[in-house]
Amino acid sequence: MASRAEVARFHQANTVLSDRAAKDLENLWGTLDLTKPEKARDVLLRYLPVLTDKYGTAAATVAAEWYETLRAESVSGSFSPLLAEPVAEVAVTSRVRFGAQHLFTDNPQQTLAFLANAVDGYVKQPGRDTVALNVSRDPAKPTWARVPKGAHTCRFCVMLASRGPVYSSRFDAGGDAHRFHGHCDCVATPFWRGDPLPDGYDPRELYRQYKADRSEAL
Repeated sequence: MASRAEVARFHQANTVLSDRAAKDLENLWGTLDLTKPEKARDVLLRYLPVLTDKYGTAAATVAAEWYETLRAESVSGSFSPLLAEPVAEVAVTSRVRFGAQHLFTDNPQQTLAFLANAVDGYVKQPGRDTVALNVSRDPAKPTWARVPKGAHTCRFCVMLASRGPVYSSRFDAGGDAHRFHGHCDCVATPFWRGDPLPDGYDPRELYRQYKADRSEAL
């Protein structure tokens, strides 16, 4: 059962992994010779897939252990969660190449800001995918919800979170359920039949908020 405390614990574990990855990226950045943008770009192309694989695998492991713990509190029977794969290397290198364009400008620091945002998403995504993967294969037929955890939630996330625990695969709702932006604090949270929603997560209130925000924007 995903209590408020359990969601917070899982969120904190992912924050720690993301922060460590960001620190590693900053340390590497400090060693780059930005007067040689081609060489700096090539170092980043080699390093970022290794970085996101390392911390992404750790995030998937944390998510699988969390899923197993929550499941044992809600339903009987054994189940062995699987780990989702880290973000594909081709996706990581493609993002690095895009962000590395700033290395060839008068403001190469923009590359670091761009990649830091990307790394956060790439580190956390395998954990989110692990939850969605195991929801889709669990014989107890759970669902999952996007539970906001940060101080501020963007309109897109509010919209998805307002749907409640309705997702049964990462492709529900046209595929947008699994989309998370960089530094997103939402938690992909599994629920089994009869589980209460964690304190502070009210899909109806989120939907009212979404409608109000949408009306102001029109």
